[in-house]
Amino acid sequence: MMIFALIMLVIWLVFLLVGYGFYALSPWVIGIFIGINLLSFIITWYDKRIAAQNQTSPDTQRNRISEKTLYIYALIGGWPAAIIAQQYFRHKTQKNAFKYRFWLCIAINMLLTVGISYLYLLYIL
Repeated sequence: MMIFALIMLVIWLVFLLVGYGFYALSPWVIGIFIGINLLSFIITWYDKRIAAQNQTSPDTQRNRISEKTLYIYALIGGWPAAIIAQQYFRHKTQKNAFKYRFWLCIAINMLLTVGISYLYLLYIL
């Protein structure tokens, strides 16, 4: 599954580079996407860390990152890093309800990205 995650990341990076090279995608947009992905990776790592701490010391429970937050990051474009973080840290890889909703968020993000790109190319260029 880690290979699939890396392939998804490479495809995402190729799309960003094509957008930058051929369609004059602003470096700010690329920076925002990289920042969102960095934050997505960090919050997935942090949630896994808190989950592990809560298991080892049940007397000092700490609040975890909500699944809704993880879904929002996937919707706004942080899914490539989230996939890698999930596989690398083995976090939420067995929870089917989360996986289905997470992949639905990815599909919605991709559809919106393709739709916005199509409208941009159709009406702006």
